[in-house]
Amino acid sequence: MSFPDGETVKGSWTIDDFDHYIGGYDLQGKTVLDVGTASGFFAFKAEQAGATVTGFDAATTHEFRHFPFEQSLSYRDIVTSREVWERENLNPIKNSWWYAWKKFDSRSRCVYAPMAELYEWPVQIFDVVMAGAIVEHLSDPVYAIGAWARLAKEAVLIPFTDVLPLDELVIHPITNLDNPNIFYVWWHLSRGLYTKIFDNLGFNIAFTQAHALHNDDASGPRLATRPSIIATRRR
Repeated sequence: MSFPDGETVKGSWTIDDFDHYIGGYDLQGKTVLDVGTASGFFAFKAEQAGATVTGFDAATTHEFRHFPFEQSLSYRDIVTSREVWERENLNPIKNSWWYAWKKFDSRSRCVYAPMAELYEWPVQIFDVVMAGAIVEHLSDPVYAIGAWARLAKEAVLIPFTDVLPLDELVIHPITNLDNPNIFYVWWHLSRGLYTKIFDNLGFNIAFTQAHALHNDDASGPRLATRPSIIATRRR
């Protein structure tokens, strides 16, 4: 993330073309909910693109769900696991959002609440709901997608997410489920399942290609390509 004063903070991913990343969707003058806002990269990029932005993320680690492995701390001692994730993950991420907010002199807002609580919010209160790099961390992504669609007047954007290239209605584990250290990712959904879910919710769907540089690859920075999902509400 590059700030106006020249400071740059390098993260796990480098995204050079935000407009291409979100499928070229025009955010000028739109109200946007950025789900899973984390450090706020998408939120502040959307604001710079002319949107009025609200970030949204987990309030506490009680909302986190981890794939169960007998060896994992989250399975053996959930209380300690929550404390560790609060200290080493959630709190630093929250702090990074507000650090960037101050650096950018941003007017964006941020709300911390459980994902399911979005179903209690008024319908279609945002023009666009954006959920980047979050689907893979949800144990129940289908339920979450329903919440996002409910709040979106125009579109739901799910940029840069792996999609199974199948027209069948398929959901599949991301990993082989044989590494207890990788307990924080869940499912890949098929192209057909995304299409069906959004069709049921009154949306047309398109898939574009997005690119990002993965800085944490063991062999060095590596360019990755994944689909971006652009779902637009039918009129």
